[in-house]
Amino acid sequence: MVWSDPEIARLSREFVTVADEVYMLYPEDQWNLDRVKNNPDHLLFKKFGEQVPKNEWHHPGTKQGTYMMGPNGEYLEAKFASSTAPDILARMRRALDRWETLRKEKGYANEPVPTAKASLPPEVAGKALVFQVSLRDLPRGPSSTSGARFEQVPNGDRAWMDFVKWAWNQNWIGFDEPSAWATDSAEPVPVVPFTRLAREVLVDNVRGQGGPWKPADVKVADLSMRRIAVKDGLWSVEYRGRAEMDAGVPTYRCTLYGQALWDPRTRAFREFELVATGMRSGAWRFNQRENDPGPAPLGIVVTLPRP
Repeated sequence: MVWSDPEIARLSREFVTVADEVYMLYPEDQWNLDRVKNNPDHLLFKKFGEQVPKNEWHHPGTKQGTYMMGPNGEYLEAKFASSTAPDILARMRRALDRWETLRKEKGYANEPVPTAKASLPPEVAGKALVFQVSLRDLPRGPSSTSGARFEQVPNGDRAWMDFVKWAWNQNWIGFDEPSAWATDSAEPVPVVPFTRLAREVLVDNVRGQGGPWKPADVKVADLSMRRIAVKDGLWSVEYRGRAEMDAGVPTYRCTLYGQALWDPRTRAFREFELVATGMRSGAWRFNQRENDPGPAPLGIVVTLPRP
């Protein structure tokens, strides 16, 4: 979780931050509960939950929330669902006070939190080339706030569906052969894997889940590349193209431009950025566009993973 409060940011350095899909960790329905009942991760979280005050633990429903625990599931603090910054700050302080008592009682080492290594989603972790894909709504006019990083929520409005007011999301895609995205030609040549990228990540899942496009939905998927410069043995590659996807109701039509820095000696990119901007319309079943079908501008940026 990212908080703008500087004190929360400072205290967060005292914690190891972990994010998980809580439904898989502690399902709501009995069939799935029976399925995971002997899983170590479920048992640890269940042990922790049994120590949480009842008003801070949503039973038997979803366990989405912010939880602070010791290394063996000891209760330090907990809050079901989202919380305001002042509330989270107070809980972090109480958790650290409880941790001081706990570590002395059990002899736990109070060592610095190790620097985390960058990790990739398992579906792309083994790929030779991995792209991080960021999606966001774009401003719809000079007086519009719909393209903001997020829309302001009125005070006191904390319904769980407020998440649809956020206007940014992220995808990943991996390829086995990085050189398919590089060329030494001074004339434009097609990027053959682009159709797959268009199908899988040029989708509107800014506020929820959407896509991928079916092969028949891709009406146009043209992306060309050419080498525009060579310096210190590195190739500067330029990309230009357009894509049109139409599933009848959901659509996305965009133009693309990008540049990259390719090292032919290591067969790897030093830099890569491809930007798609265009208009989307319609709604998928789970992408929360029922009340916002467009047409409206959508931007997508394809880059190398950031540290």
